[in-house]
Amino acid sequence: MMNIKTFYLGSMMTNCYITWNDDKIAYLFDCGGENIDKIMTFLKVNGLTLKYLILTHGHGDHIAGINRLVEEYPNVEVYIGKEDAACLTEPELNLMRYITGANFVFNGEVHTIKEGDMVGEFEVLDTPGHTIGSKSFYCSAAKMLISGDTMFRRSYGRYDLPTSSGEMLFNSLAKLCKLPADTKVYSGHSDVTTIGEEKEFLSMQGII
Repeated sequence: MMNIKTFYLGSMMTNCYITWNDDKIAYLFDCGGENIDKIMTFLKVNGLTLKYLILTHGHGDHIAGINRLVEEYPNVEVYIGKEDAACLTEPELNLMRYITGANFVFNGEVHTIKEGDMVGEFEVLDTPGHTIGSKSFYCSAAKMLISGDTMFRRSYGRYDLPTSSGEMLFNSLAKLCKLPADTKVYSGHSDVTTIGEEKEFLSMQGII
């Protein structure tokens, strides 16, 4: 059984998720702030081994804690969409200066991912729009989707930022709505929802 725990990190209270299975191997989806002490405590108390740090996209409120996390867990594998990899080294793309007033750069090792790749038990879905390299992560066995800032509860991500596109975003939302209706959706900034609920909402809005 896939378990999930939500943490709210950084000044924008980004939803960051630890998931793990019976093997005690843990995934962390997004790392939005340097206040990772509660993550470290949770991992230790529950006897979990952090293997994967998976970034839904490259905006500062989702990547701000990477440097500290990698310092604490040097063996963690970092994953990001290949089109957003530049966000980790280019402050004008990650927008951190608008969040904290300081630039952000991560120069560590990164694995870039694309549509159809697997990271552990999660399938990579290409969902551009909020950024050109936004990815969502689907675990069919757990009926679970990590959607980042693509799909929110009764809402969706901004598309007025560098590399974003409204047309791409709406196409990505339509793509996600093809998943099973009972799939639980864990987003970057809202409560848990389901594909069925969001398909109904987006249909009412005339988006899909």
